[in-house]
Amino acid sequence: MSRGHQQERDAPWAHGWRSSDTFIISTMSLALFTDELLFAFMLPLLPTVLEQRIGLDPSLTQRYTSIFLTEGAIVSVVASPFIGSIADAVSSKKTLLLTVLILALISLACLSLTTHLIWLFVGRFFQCIVSQALWIVGMATMAENLGSEHMAKIAGLSSILTAAGTTAGPLLSGLLFGAGGYWCAWAGAGAFLLVDIIMRLLMLEKPVKSSGVQDGEREPLVKNNQPGANGEQPDHPPCVEVRGWRFHVCLFQDARFSAGIYCSFAYALLIGCLESTMAVHVRSAFGWSAVQVGLLLGLIQGPGILLAAPVGWMKDRVGSRIPTTVGFLMSVPFIVLLGAPGDDRFSFAAEARGKTIFVGCMAAIGCLLCLLNGIGSIEATETIDELEAREPGKFGSNGGYSRALALTSMTWMAGLMCGPLLAGFVMETFGYFELQCCLGVVSFTAGLVALLFLNSRRSHAVKQQQDE
Repeated sequence: MSRGHQQERDAPWAHGWRSSDTFIISTMSLALFTDELLFAFMLPLLPTVLEQRIGLDPSLTQRYTSIFLTEGAIVSVVASPFIGSIADAVSSKKTLLLTVLILALISLACLSLTTHLIWLFVGRFFQCIVSQALWIVGMATMAENLGSEHMAKIAGLSSILTAAGTTAGPLLSGLLFGAGGYWCAWAGAGAFLLVDIIMRLLMLEKPVKSSGVQDGEREPLVKNNQPGANGEQPDHPPCVEVRGWRFHVCLFQDARFSAGIYCSFAYALLIGCLESTMAVHVRSAFGWSAVQVGLLLGLIQGPGILLAAPVGWMKDRVGSRIPTTVGFLMSVPFIVLLGAPGDDRFSFAAEARGKTIFVGCMAAIGCLLCLLNGIGSIEATETIDELEAREPGKFGSNGGYSRALALTSMTWMAGLMCGPLLAGFVMETFGYFELQCCLGVVSFTAGLVALLFLNSRRSHAVKQQQDE
């Protein structure tokens, strides 16, 4: 009794709600939302910064806007593995997250105060690193505190927050700029960061699950569960920690992880191609304006926002194999058919019927693609769990969630970058229909990879029962 009272006395103030799942989810959700909001917040203000504060000719605004956005994608791809390694090397994610938020304030100040072009790109550089760090560490923190068995729901929540932040960022920026001017807009962004910092200071992390290295009491229990086939395994392999490039080799040797990475890349490639070519195609084929393009983009993004929660719940129950396979394979006919309207070779898709076909295919693709949400993150965290269960301590005392999630983030950004490049090359060389045929092949191969190499949660349960 006295020991229990002593523990209660030593516990931090309000330990119960500060370390609760609800508060951890709320804190990380605000972090992810703020990350996306700040990443898109700059777009409406960019012409003002370039033309009025830096003094560039208005004819150069579009060029430097494109460079500004491209810099963000490149920095995100290159920085991801380094951020993941640092995050797994640090035992306290809370300290790392606070450091990242302070860097976010510095990058925000750099972007808002700049009067020289070089400082604009320096600020963007640090903003991109901070953005990647917030996503990787935020997702890893939720996976560590809630368990990877909830990763599909976490990924669904992340999709909703990403879409909400991306939408709210330019909207809030424009409203604040119109209401109070330039500095009022930046003050709104700073307020989000300050609230985020306060919640991060209040949040208490749960103890990280033991990996078999530093927990003397649990280590023998973990080892006793291991020796099934070879009798001498418990004493030697489990404590060899995998670091550096060997960590990445180890993960990619796992067929499930490699399949998840490929599916994530294919998903991002599809999104990048569809969104980068839609405006030009519908303008030339149907004479549609930006209003119709915005509605079509809503057909792609909207179902993912609405269905993210139920899809995440379903994946946590049945695994990602079946939903991912269905999402990719059933998208193929709609993706190919999307290229027929506006093409003179297909008389059945002419005039008004072609517009109906195009809109219908886009809606169907949007609904099916929502089945792919979080595919890379889910497979990454569950692969780490499986490898750790077989060899405790393989990825160090802090685990390998952050490094694995960094790989999925890098793959996703690479897919979004490659999509417009592929689309531009194929459309200029061949045409829109041929591009959709290429995307159909990509979707079909990704579906086969998912069917052959991803595992269902049900099959894992059967294996565990057989092992026991």
